[in-house]
Amino acid sequence: MLNNREREPVPGDRGYEPASSRFEVVPADRAVVIKPNAPRVDIEVAPQFRHALLQLVEQGHRSLVVDMSEVNFIDSSGLGALVSALKALKTQDRNGDIRLANVQQPVVALLEIIRLQRVFTSYASVEQAVSSFS
Repeated sequence: MLNNREREPVPGDRGYEPASSRFEVVPADRAVVIKPNAPRVDIEVAPQFRHALLQLVEQGHRSLVVDMSEVNFIDSSGLGALVSALKALKTQDRNGDIRLANVQQPVVALLEIIRLQRVFTSYASVEQAVSSFS
């Protein structure tokens, strides 16, 4: 269940819907691609990002590609969302994985500093990341 921080009001409606406009989710041949639509994955966006990733895992998707083409900054909360989703995925299916695509240089540098490039494999394109699931 989403809390109010993870929901956005729907104009003209009394209720809420998941904050999905911040992410595009597109099924591909061998994976599901999720793309943040913002240059920053930080404390403001991370709860929704975590929820979107975990929701895909709960729906049974085992091959996820995160298209980082628009992301030029990610903080510890954004990285935590990725790690949480990977942990949930590996708990359910040891063969499941999250792969990154189109990672921008500032994010690559951070992943290298904290050695998460060993955990998340990166690809130059979404197509390469998707085809790596064979």
